[in-house]
Parts: sequence; C-alpha cells; structure tokens
Amino acid sequence: MNIEKFYYDEQEKMIEEMKREMEEHDQSLSPEEREKERKKSLQEARAIMENAEQKKREHYQIVNAAKYQRFVYLSEQAMQFSKISGCNIKVQTFPDMSALIKLQTGCIWLLSDGETALEDKETMQCLLNEADWVYIGNSDRDGKNMLELEFRFELAEKLKKATL
Repeated sequence: MNIEKFYYDEQEKMIEEMKREMEEHDQSLSPEEREKERKKSLQEARAIMENAEQKKREHYQIVNAAKYQRFVYLSEQAMQFSKISGCNIKVQTFPDMSALIKLQTGCIWLLSDGETALEDKETMQCLLNEADWVYIGNSDRDGKNMLELEFRFELAEKLKKATL
C-alpha cells in the first residue's frame, strides 16, 4: 500500500489565494474606503478586547493543586528527557497561572528498545495528553532549522464571581 496526500500543499495554495484576493480587494478601494475599513477593524478589535476584559473581571482564579503538582512532575520528566535526548528546554510559569514546557532540537527519535526508550515515549505521551494545547513546528535558532514543541498548561480554575 502506498497512500500519499498533499493536504499541506493544498492548504498553502488556499492561503496564497486568500492573500491574493485580499490584496486585490484592498487595491480596488479608494484611500477613503481603506481608511474606513481600517477604522471599522480597529473598532471591532477594541470591542473584542473590552469584552475579554469584562469577562476577566467577572471571574477569579483558584490554583488547581493537582494540576500544579502534575505540571511539576511533567517538568521533571521533560528535563530528564531533554538531557538524554539533547534537547534545549524551557520550563516557565506565568502570572496568569498558565505554564509552558518548550523543547527545541533537530529531531526526536522515540525507539522501542530498552527501559529508557519506553520512559521517553511515556514522557512524550503524557505531555501530549495532559497539555491544554500543543504546538509542534519549526523555528530558526542561530541559522539552524529546529524542531520546536510547546506544551501549554492552565494551572488554575476560573470561577464566576457571585453577584450580589
């Protein structure tokens, strides 16, 4: 069996077509119409930001101790994995009680032989399963194309404030 689909290539073509259409639309507008659209976009962005701020004021956060402890454990496992695999690693928590584990390397091999290989697979599976969102992509570091994996965690529960 040999199945090959080029979904990425198709998506890139679609994005380029959308960009071209947007540029054509922008060029067809007069300077006044362009300014009017720009102002409308800014107004919509402000409304979105104000709505987000309002929702933020309506909620408060409580640290989820179990999630925090699990993040600490996963961080330790990721540190061990990165040392053995030769990955750059960054572990960070933020004031909004979100957290990040970021790995950078040329490539990652997950093998099936030996105890360490199984631990590596388990670490990656836990990171993928337990992160609230994951980014896997390429980045440029000192002129080198690097594989980058970001695992983001939300360590707090948002609760709606009671209204009196």
